[in-house]
Amino acid sequence: MYVGFVAAKAQRVHADSCHAQRVLPVPPHDGRHPGALSLQGANIVLVTVLSAGLCKMRKSRRSRVRRKALTDDISQAIDEVGNTFEDAVLHLARLPAFLTGRAETPGTAEVGDAPAASERSRVVVLGTGWAAHAIAKIIDVSKVDVTVVSPRNYFIFTPMLAAASVGTVEYRSILEHIRSSNPTIGYLQGACKSVEVEKKQVLIQPVPEGSEPEFALPYDVLVVAVGLRPSSLGVPGVDDHCLFLKNIDDARRLRKRVTLNFEAADLPGKSEEERRRLLTFVIVGGGPTGCEFCGELSDFVRNDLRRFYPKLAPLVRIILVHRGATLLPDFGESLQQAAGEFLETQGIEVILKTTVVKVEKKQVHLAQKDGSDERIMPCGLVVWAAGQIGQDLVRDLHKTIPKQKELAESEARGNDSQLFVDEWMRVCGAPSGSIIALGDCARPAGAPQFPNTAQVAAQQGAFVARLLNRQYDLAQPHPALRDGAAFMAMAQLTGQTEAKPFRFLDLGRLAYLGQSKAVAELGVGETTVSQTKGLAAFVLWRSVYIVKQVSFRNRVLVLFDWVKSRIFGRDLTRI
Repeated sequence: MYVGFVAAKAQRVHADSCHAQRVLPVPPHDGRHPGALSLQGANIVLVTVLSAGLCKMRKSRRSRVRRKALTDDISQAIDEVGNTFEDAVLHLARLPAFLTGRAETPGTAEVGDAPAASERSRVVVLGTGWAAHAIAKIIDVSKVDVTVVSPRNYFIFTPMLAAASVGTVEYRSILEHIRSSNPTIGYLQGACKSVEVEKKQVLIQPVPEGSEPEFALPYDVLVVAVGLRPSSLGVPGVDDHCLFLKNIDDARRLRKRVTLNFEAADLPGKSEEERRRLLTFVIVGGGPTGCEFCGELSDFVRNDLRRFYPKLAPLVRIILVHRGATLLPDFGESLQQAAGEFLETQGIEVILKTTVVKVEKKQVHLAQKDGSDERIMPCGLVVWAAGQIGQDLVRDLHKTIPKQKELAESEARGNDSQLFVDEWMRVCGAPSGSIIALGDCARPAGAPQFPNTAQVAAQQGAFVARLLNRQYDLAQPHPALRDGAAFMAMAQLTGQTEAKPFRFLDLGRLAYLGQSKAVAELGVGETTVSQTKGLAAFVLWRSVYIVKQVSFRNRVLVLFDWVKSRIFGRDLTRI
C-alpha cells in the first residue's frame, strides 16, 4: 500500500515537472533520445520520494521506540510505587522485632539440618553489599528461611567512601550492621570457599581464618552477590604501591597516608624537591570514584590542611590521570566538560588519553594510549580507581558450570569475572534455577551489560526478594506463582501470575567535584529529565544522599558530620 502511494506521488510529481518544462527554458539537447531526460527525471524523483519516505519511516520508528521506552519506564515507575507500599506493610509487620530485638518468625535452620518438605525454602545470600542488603531489607522470613554469609558483618554506603577517606563524614556514619537491617534474618560471619552445585551446599570458612573448622551450609536458592575487587589491569607495581577505595579499610588507609605525608614533609632537613614529591597525589581513573576523591581531597587541603601546614599547602599537587578522552563517561557531554572545568579551577591537573604503565614506590610512569611519550612523575601517593576483576568464587563457578564457560568464550572473550544470568537473574546452566547472581558479579546473557553501580545492584536485590516473597517457582523456564501462593489473588488482578523479567530503571547519576560543586543527571529510564551542575547540583547531591541513607540513624549521623566538619573542620588525628 505504501509503495503504491509512493508510485502515485511520483507520477504526480513527474506530471508537474513535465508541465513546468513548457514554461521554463528547455535544456540543450545532448544527443540522447528525447524521452531519456524525462525518464531520468522521473527516476530521480522516485528515488528522492522513496528516500524521503524511508527517512520518515525511520524517524517514525525511532519515535515509536522512544515512546514505548518512555511508556515502559513510566509503567515500571508506577509498579515501583506499588512495590514500595508492599515493602512498607512488611516493615510494619516486622516492627516488633526491631523494637524488641527478637524475631517474631522462626529463625534460620540449624547448620546441617536436612530439609523437610513442609519447611520454608532455604535461601543463602553471599555478601553484604548493595544487592545483598536490599534482599535483607525486603525479604519476608515467613515465606523463606534466609541466611546471609559474609566476612564483613556490615553494609557500606559506598558512594560516600571518598568523603570518609578525608574525614568529611566518619566511617561508622556510612555503615549499618547487617543484623540491624533486618533482625529476623540469620547471619554467619565467614567466607564461602566453594559451591557444590549438584549437592546444593556451600563450604564456609569462619573468620578469622582458622578460628573455627569449615562447615557445609545447604541451600535451596543460593544468591551470589560478592561484587568485584580492584584490578591492577596488569600494570606492574599497582598491587604493591597503590591504595584503593573499595571498602572502609581502604578509606582508613587513605586518610592515614595523606596526613602521614604532610607530617613527613614538615620534618626538618627535607629538600623542597622531596617535599613536593611527598605532596604530589596521583589519582588514576576518571570515573565517579576518581573524580569524587579528587574533589574531597582538594577540599581537605584547601579548607583544613592549609590552616595547619601553611608553608606546605602551596607545594600540593593533585593529578587526575584518565585513559579516556573525557571524564565521567556515563554522564552527558555537557556535564563531562563541566566536570573537567570544575576540577581544573581548583588547581587539579587533569591528564586525559594517558595510561599508567608502571608504578614504583616514589614515582609513576605515564604514557599515551599508544605507548608513546612515556614520562616519569615523582609522587607521594597513587590512588587506583581504574579497574575491577572478579572474585575467586565467581571464577570457580565458571569452571564448575559448563554453560558459564561457554558463554564467557562467546560473549566476553573468555572473561570469567562475572556470572551470566537470564532475565530473572538466574545463573545460566545452574540446575533448576537454584543459583542467582546479583550486582557487579552478574552479567545478562545475550544482552547489553548493566552499569556496575549501586543503583543497579539495589534494584536487582529488591527484584529477587519480591520474587521469593511472592513465591514464584524459579525452577520453571518462565517463573510462575506456586499453587497456594499468598500473592495469587493480587497477581490475578494485576496480571502477574508469571514473573516479569528484571528491567533496570535508571534514575540518573551524581558526582561531587569539590568546593560545593557537583554534576547531576536525573532521568527515568532512557529519558533524561534534567542535567544540573554547580551549586544547585551540590544541593541535589546532598539531598539525594541523605534520603538514600539506609536508616534514620545513618541520616542523623551523616547530617551531624557535615555540620561538624563545616564548623570545626575535619579530624586530622592519625589513629
